[in-house]
Amino acid sequence: MTKRRDGPSLPEQKSQLLRLKQDLEQFKSRQAGAAVVGSLQARIRELESSISRAEAARVTDRDSRRPRGDEEDSESGGMPMPDGTMRATSSRFPPRGRPGRTL
Repeated sequence: MTKRRDGPSLPEQKSQLLRLKQDLEQFKSRQAGAAVVGSLQARIRELESSISRAEAARVTDRDSRRPRGDEEDSESGGMPMPDGTMRATSSRFPPRGRPGRTL
């Protein structure tokens, strides 16, 4: 995935979140100052919300690109009919021609 103009990509954000959580555990085990732990926890919360927004936007974008079920049934030539037969596509596609053959 390429880097977006407005910031790091989703995988980069996830790896950064993992590193920050590891750093937080190390600071807690060393009994670091509350200011350091607090600012690190705030940054983790911000990054988690950013990741969740990015994932939600990705799902919404993917859903908007996918055709709805009723559109797929009415427009798709590959969908079987209720009796199991396939729908003819000759009305939508011209016949295949052979090279050198004229109609």
